Amino acid sequence: MKLIFALMLSLGLTVAPALAIGGFRTAEASAANHKILVAYFSWGGTTERIAQRIRQETDGTLFKIEPSNPYPTKYQACTDRASKEVAEKARPAIKSQVEGMDGYDVVFVGFPIWWYNAPMIIDTFLESYDFSGKTVIPFCTSGGSPIGVAMDKIRLHCPNSKVLDGLTANGGANVEAWVQRLGYGK
Repeated sequence: MKLIFALMLSLGLTVAPALAIGGFRTAEASAANHKILVAYFSWGGTTERIAQRIRQETDGTLFKIEPSNPYPTKYQACTDRASKEVAEKARPAIKSQVEGMDGYDVVFVGFPIWWYNAPMIIDTFLESYDFSGKTVIPFCTSGGSPIGVAMDKIRLHCPNSKVLDGLTANGGANVEAWVQRLGYGK
C-alpha cells in the first residue's frame, strides 16, 4: 500500500507542475520538429505586423500573398473592388508562389476580415495548393468582426487538413501566448 501511495505521490508531483503552467508540450508539437509557413495577405499593414510576430515566435518562413493587380490604396476604391470580387466569386491572381510548399507541415494563414469573411484572394491561395495532411492555423485582423465565417471557408478549402481554431488579433491580442498555447513557439 505504501508503494502504491508513493507512486501516486510521485506521479502527482510530476504532473501537477506541468498542468499548472498550461499542460504538457509534446515534442511533436514543438516548432523545432515542424517546417512552418506564415502566409498572409495584408492591405493596410496590420495583418503583416501580426504575421511578423508569428514568424518571429515560430522561426517559420514568411510569405506575403500579394495580388498580381494590387488593391487600390484609397479605402473606398479598395472596398468597391473587394465588394465586386465577392459578388463575382472572383479569384484574384497572386503575384508569386510559395517555393517548396510540399515541405511545410504547418501553415499559418493570415488576412483582414472584409464583410465578415476572408478576402477572395485567400480563396485563390487555398485553392493553389494541396493542404492534405498539413495543420492549417488561420489568424485575422478586424475592426470588430470575429473569424467565425472565415473559419468555415478555410475548412471548406482544406478538407483533408487539421484546421485549428483561428485567432482574431484585435487590439492588444497576445499573439506570442497564442502561438505558445498551440505548441509551435520556439
